[in-house]
Amino acid sequence: CQHGPVVQLVRMPACHAGGRGFESRPVRQISMSMNILYFIATMQIGVIVTHLFLTTPIIFKVLKEDEASSFLRTIFPRYYLALFLLSIPIMINEILNFTSSTNYYLYLVNTSHAFAGLILIPLTNMARDRNWQKIFSLLHGFSVYCTIAIATTAIVYIFNS
Repeated sequence: CQHGPVVQLVRMPACHAGGRGFESRPVRQISMSMNILYFIATMQIGVIVTHLFLTTPIIFKVLKEDEASSFLRTIFPRYYLALFLLSIPIMINEILNFTSSTNYYLYLVNTSHAFAGLILIPLTNMARDRNWQKIFSLLHGFSVYCTIAIATTAIVYIFNS
């Protein structure tokens, strides 16, 4: 008796669905957490690029000098705080897991430069207020260096892992 095509149902365990082969849960969890860490490093780069290429140049074109100065004094501490807070999860991961010494040192440099930038902002503002041009130039130059170090270490971290 023929009632149409015979369909065979093959039951495959969930870990083999889609022909991906066996992938254990811990491996998937590690992969997901690494993706989150890469996303955080990418966010650091995004914060820096947005600040350097969008915010800062426009401020000086649109606002008067005293208004621009007031805005920058408000935004810079938050800028470095954001970079510092974004570096912490990656630094904690590297301390706890110590996946590679390169990644550990990259985020040690990244976190310390973000913290240094955060500390330098009030000192830079004070030097500017007191018209200490040499000290201001030195501190401002160091904050630019900190930003470059943070961006570079984040980029290397993404491509190194």
